[in-house]
Amino acid sequence: MDIKSNEELREELLVQAMNQLKAQAKEVIDGIMGDLYCDYLPHVVTDTDSNIGHRVTGVIKNLIAGKFEKLGGSMVKVSDDYQAEHHISFTSWDAMVKPLCDLMGPEIVGARVKQLENEVESLKQQLESAWRR
Repeated sequence: MDIKSNEELREELLVQAMNQLKAQAKEVIDGIMGDLYCDYLPHVVTDTDSNIGHRVTGVIKNLIAGKFEKLGGSMVKVSDDYQAEHHISFTSWDAMVKPLCDLMGPEIVGARVKQLENEVESLKQQLESAWRR
């Protein structure tokens, strides 16, 4: 029979305690990770997708409204609805405008004609007003 010293016994007890602690910690961590994965991660992913969608929508609205600054070459600076600035490169303005014009051509022409008619009417009124003086 092999008799162990106090130091060897303490070492064995310490190893057993460490192994038990590792096993218990692994169970706790696995439980927490499972909760995070099942309970919280879907909300984070959904919220992130939603935020990205809102930012892209804001950028597109501002581009269409002409609320952008041309930086030079094919670069523009436009903000989203959260006041974050984005630098976008258009290799060709035709690549952005042509599909929109093809899709909305009659509406664009109609709106432009109406705008020009309003400007002509305003200029007529200004001219008549100037002659009356």
